[in-house]
Amino acid sequence: MLKGLLSELLRRGNSAGAAGDDPAPQIEQAVRLMHLRDDAGAARICERVLERHPKMVKAWELLAVAALNLADYPLAVERFERVLALAGDDAQALANAAEANRRADRCDRALELIGRALALKPGFAPFLHIQVLALESAWRSEEALAACRAALRLHPDFAKLHVSYTTLLNRTGADPALIRDAHCRWAECHAAPYAGAPPHGNPPQPERLLRIGYVSADFRRHAMSDFVLPLLEHYDPARFEVYCYSNTPVRDDITLRCETVAPHWRDIVSLPDAAAEALVRGDGIDVLIDLSGHSIGNRLGLFARKPAPVQVTYLGYPGTTGMLQMDYRITDARADPPGTSEAYYREQLLRLRHSVWCFAPPLQMPEVGPLPAFTAGHITFGSLNSAFKLTPQLVALWSRLLAALPESKLLLAGVPAGAARARISREFERNNTDPARLEFHGYLPWGEFWALHGRIDIALDAFPCNGGATTCETLWLGVPLVNRAGEAFVSRAGLSILTTIGLPELVAYSEDEYLRIALDLAHDRTRLARLRADMRERMRASPLLATAAFMRDLEDCYRTAWRQWCVRRTAARGGVC
Repeated sequence: MLKGLLSELLRRGNSAGAAGDDPAPQIEQAVRLMHLRDDAGAARICERVLERHPKMVKAWELLAVAALNLADYPLAVERFERVLALAGDDAQALANAAEANRRADRCDRALELIGRALALKPGFAPFLHIQVLALESAWRSEEALAACRAALRLHPDFAKLHVSYTTLLNRTGADPALIRDAHCRWAECHAAPYAGAPPHGNPPQPERLLRIGYVSADFRRHAMSDFVLPLLEHYDPARFEVYCYSNTPVRDDITLRCETVAPHWRDIVSLPDAAAEALVRGDGIDVLIDLSGHSIGNRLGLFARKPAPVQVTYLGYPGTTGMLQMDYRITDARADPPGTSEAYYREQLLRLRHSVWCFAPPLQMPEVGPLPAFTAGHITFGSLNSAFKLTPQLVALWSRLLAALPESKLLLAGVPAGAARARISREFERNNTDPARLEFHGYLPWGEFWALHGRIDIALDAFPCNGGATTCETLWLGVPLVNRAGEAFVSRAGLSILTTIGLPELVAYSEDEYLRIALDLAHDRTRLARLRADMRERMRASPLLATAAFMRDLEDCYRTAWRQWCVRRTAARGGVC
């Protein structure tokens, strides 16, 4: 949305509302700074323009975009509301304000605004997409899914709608075959046109030093950084040379750490896919690894151009890319059981011996404290995943748990105030649970989020969309977690993690078993306290934190994939290397 808005601002007319010097050159300079990711600099220019032209719509719009880019969503809302006051019922202005309100967790206002935009411009794909996102943010996933299907019937080639559709299918627990087909349809529209890439000149020598490239939008403080850092800090330089292709929009201390340890750092945020392809080919990358999948900030358009002979997807997304150009997916045998899970992927599966994750706990995480129930006098359950992962079926299950333990409480993190929180509260009420037993928290800074664990006795994993990074952090903070495993990767992450650290008894395979495990834990506070006190030592002794062994295993997967390419390439050349 934001890139499109920058182009739109240069095209659209201006309402300066005052005579004097022409502000157009300054506005163009602000747009250029935004393209260079200097939002603060762009904002300063716009503020100077507004001192002379206080009613200039373009300047207010750019100020609002800068606030969005800097994640100051309340300020973005305020500025877009100013735009509406000046521009009136302009369809694009309404849509921009709707998106700002959605990001600020003001979903009812977002839905009102996007409804007005669609009334002016019916069926416009970007507006329909904002409506889908706003419905999902308001905890109206089934309506969002229906709206997304309807929008895709009108706009089958609109990429963002495809991505929202596949995400909603994952979160609502659709049939794995349906999920695969949806990803493949995206790929047919948006990746297949780039098939038939030029041949690669990489020498097909199976055991030579390989150039590995990692592509990610998350070389920053993010849930994925707990797993990305080991890739860069513990690789074997005698066997591999590492390159990073960063699509990270905002730099922070983790970005600097990644940049420091990576021998070759390439910033590709401002590069179109064709230019990024030329860069990867110029670097002579042998194995290119996608760390984002279909998540925000991905560069699957780069992978569609097949800039490297071997392409692998890993870590950042719980499903297939759907692309024929993506050769392999890294997983493990618990998350993707051999013989049953291959049908859910376009890629060939390469399975690690233990867990698909290698966890590097952030150094800033607090120490584990005593069992909260000893002080509170009651058990506190906790859900630490985003509200997007909560479903009505899960609320019904948790209501049964709370009914079976009347003195217990439930703490829910990642649920912003507003429409989503209100609807979740009503859903608990419909299941005979008093909302007074619920304690809600929105999205918190990392330190405050980690501190919440000191008040939780038992964590409840989401189903069908399990936690991954959240689960590892929850366990590291001493809180045992009850998980329900399902059929596909998206609902088997907890199974993989808990089994890897030696706690398979916390994994359920039915709702009744989930309740039994949670209640057994709740009734045995001595066991709970022991689990809490011993959790870090248990994890340190497990393969989940065995970084060196994990990296050798992962790099063996890279080598296996490379050897297979060498065999194919040599055969294609008639046995000549």
